Amino acid sequence: MFQEIYNDIQTKIQQQIQEKFGLSADQTTQSTNVLLENFKKFFSEDLMAGGMKGLKDMMSNGLADIKNNPTLHNLRENVLNDLVNKVGLSQETAQKVRDFSLTEVFDRFRTEFMDETGKPDLTKIMSKLNLADFQTQAQEMMSKMGMDFGKFFGK
Repeated sequence: MFQEIYNDIQTKIQQQIQEKFGLSADQTTQSTNVLLENFKKFFSEDLMAGGMKGLKDMMSNGLADIKNNPTLHNLRENVLNDLVNKVGLSQETAQKVRDFSLTEVFDRFRTEFMDETGKPDLTKIMSKLNLADFQTQAQEMMSKMGMDFGKFFGK
């Protein structure tokens, strides 16, 4: 689900980054790759480390002001460091690219998952879920549990 949203806006971000900040095509591609890597890490590790608390904190602190949202602090810092260290951008350019890119991505998430008041919209969220993926994951998990139970019972 997140990958599809990111893919949809990746071209838009790349074009705008290249135009606004004068990056080469290679730097532009690397910059969006850094953003994606950090986003995946953020959602799979950082945000979910606290269970649903991290997601709730992120939403309650507001996505409209991502610069001051404490839940997003590590994401912002990691993207900045990677833009400087992996892509080779100056600190100043990296900050501009980071701020622009994260704003674009979170604006899209707001559009995709929230209502007009900025609250999560369950109807929008449910419409984005691929139930077949969940079914496959649930079957895999149950299969693994069955194997583990079989070993537990000495079968």
